[in-house]
Amino acid sequence: MQGPVITVDVSKGSCHYQPYVSNGHPMRKPKVLHDTVEGFQSLSDLIDTMKDRYECETIPVIFEATGVYHHCLQKYLDDHQIPYYIISPLMSASYRKTTPNSNKTDDLDCSHIAKAYYGECNLFPYDKPSKSFHNLRELNRYYECELNHLRMRKNTFRKYLDIVYPRLDKCFKGHSSLYDEIPMEVIKQYPHPSLLLKHKEETIVKKIEKKTSHNALFIQNIVHEMYECSMHCYSGADVTDVESMILPELVDDLQSQKERCDEILKQLVSEAQKTPYFTSIVSIVGIGDNLAARIIAELGDMSRFSCRRAITAYAGLNPKIRQSGDMDGIHLAISKKGNKHLRCLMYLAVSCNYRLKKGDVLYEFNQKKRQQSFSPLKPKAATIATAHKLLLIICALCTNGTVYHS
Repeated sequence: MQGPVITVDVSKGSCHYQPYVSNGHPMRKPKVLHDTVEGFQSLSDLIDTMKDRYECETIPVIFEATGVYHHCLQKYLDDHQIPYYIISPLMSASYRKTTPNSNKTDDLDCSHIAKAYYGECNLFPYDKPSKSFHNLRELNRYYECELNHLRMRKNTFRKYLDIVYPRLDKCFKGHSSLYDEIPMEVIKQYPHPSLLLKHKEETIVKKIEKKTSHNALFIQNIVHEMYECSMHCYSGADVTDVESMILPELVDDLQSQKERCDEILKQLVSEAQKTPYFTSIVSIVGIGDNLAARIIAELGDMSRFSCRRAITAYAGLNPKIRQSGDMDGIHLAISKKGNKHLRCLMYLAVSCNYRLKKGDVLYEFNQKKRQQSFSPLKPKAATIATAHKLLLIICALCTNGTVYHS
């Protein structure tokens, strides 16, 4: 790249910015850029000054993607129609390592970003995604955050349940789950085995039937299993202990958080169904509505990827080549430098596909990698290789607007 540019080292609360006339020739020393109205106005004033001095139509701004801290600057540049480039911190770090003394300071970071700007030939101004894809991604990230809270609540609930109702989870295998409506209601009403055993099974069934929408026979089977467990278990807490007292509150908290996650996921699926990619992705064996919606949220608009290598690099599923002499670099680890959320979703989709054993293309490829005569892969490595193939299949299906045929 050539011409004047303004480099910005973004950080929380304030940034450092420095104008460059050309490669290795800064206009002045770096200054602090506060993320306030007055601070951003000083950036606009600098751009106007450089336009007049160097007779340029536009002066671009370049900065690193830094999680959430660069969003205020990005919003200001979008509102004032100032072109800008967003680069990966890995790119500027690679140029920092080229210097003999690779120190990292706020002042030096501006020069490293400038080196990346002038040293790269394939940089393109940032193209903001459409609002629908932006909303989908943020919804998915919000869903993952709430899902983590749900996992934490489950861990806390299981901790106290194992104290009060030891081995109660062994009653639920296959046909039902501990977190279903009926077991949760029984625990809420009878937060200690002794409280449960004070009543007859018929009395418990009638009470739970009023609280749930299930029929009496279904409730009776579950209550009987829990009743039998309560008769043989030796509780680690008394009825008056705090473990028993807070168990109903944990149940309410857990159910409330689960409902919140379900609402967010329902909204996410509803928005994803409006995109042109949903029908293609949901047709793949092992991918349902929920997983398809989350994959679309992380992929975004696939027209922005120039080739297949670009989309695999975005997911971090590209091989990390280390080739030297007799070392050929084959069967090495993936880079893991891309979108970790998308990479996890690809792994989950392949795992679901393999468990279904439908004998489609993905399943056969996974089996082949595990059973090949020359250097067979371990199950995890074979799943990762299949995830790479699945990503390419998704790219092809969405680009052509077709559905998956096994």
